[in-house]
Amino acid sequence: MYSIGVDIGGTKILAGIVSKNGEVLYKRKIPTPELGRDEILILLKEAILKMTEWADTEAIPLEKIGIGTAGQVDFIKGVVLSGTTNIKDWGDVFLREEVEKYTHLPIYIDNDVNVLTLAEHQLGAAKGYKEVVCLALGTGVGGGVITNGALLRGAWGGAAELGHMTLDMNGEQCNCGMRGCLETYASGTWVAKRMENLMQLQNPSSGSSLLITSQQTFQLYHEGDLMAKQVVHTMITGLAHGVVNLIHTFNPQIIVLGGGVMENGHWIIELLQKKIHTIGLQSLIKDVKIELSQMHTESGLIGAALLGVAKVM
Repeated sequence: MYSIGVDIGGTKILAGIVSKNGEVLYKRKIPTPELGRDEILILLKEAILKMTEWADTEAIPLEKIGIGTAGQVDFIKGVVLSGTTNIKDWGDVFLREEVEKYTHLPIYIDNDVNVLTLAEHQLGAAKGYKEVVCLALGTGVGGGVITNGALLRGAWGGAAELGHMTLDMNGEQCNCGMRGCLETYASGTWVAKRMENLMQLQNPSSGSSLLITSQQTFQLYHEGDLMAKQVVHTMITGLAHGVVNLIHTFNPQIIVLGGGVMENGHWIIELLQKKIHTIGLQSLIKDVKIELSQMHTESGLIGAALLGVAKVM
């Protein structure tokens, strides 16, 4: 049997037909630049109907539909409770109800980093482990947790908002409204913001014209730029304290780091490992593996297709 997996993001909808071992038989990518709720729902319908049409033509048996989306998702009810700034009005979306209008297949809906975590656990870097923490470092910081082999969802699916643990209650204000969240240290957005601020301090006449990405900041770090070194030090220190907090809380066997910040990020892993071993409870920290994600551009698609298979906690 096969499943339809759908990854809904701020820039694209990626849909595909996926086998239980993660093989993508057929897929379609639909750009979604600055679209709102109604347009996204129309494109989602188009993508899913295209999948079912192809499956019928090829005599591929479909078992279910899994959808991963940014935001807080009530997994039980299939509702996106609060969304992402990348999609306009992406909150209080009764997504399962919308999809049920044009399909009779069972529908599973979850947070995008939960499905990434599921993909890593079933097929990627965390395969074979029962206690897993996954962090996706990108525009923001998302999290997922596997405990006793099951995806941890909490009362309705809002568990593991790991990017919004507070590292400094007097720190910089996060988009969530709190201060000093892990996201304000380890996300690509904040790495770039810190670098821009330092560059503007050095060259005030530039005003707000300086634009830089986290990857450009990392390149400057490798070239020996002192400001970039300061930014990376802040990032690694914040990320290390966040990771140690997670180790203390969940006692995982492995922590998997993914997302855009971690592209070619083996050097980040090395710096992080050195740092975490200087803080925290060594009895908990010493045996924890820290690995890069093995699931890349299709992770959301594949993880979504796996929904409904793994255990839930």
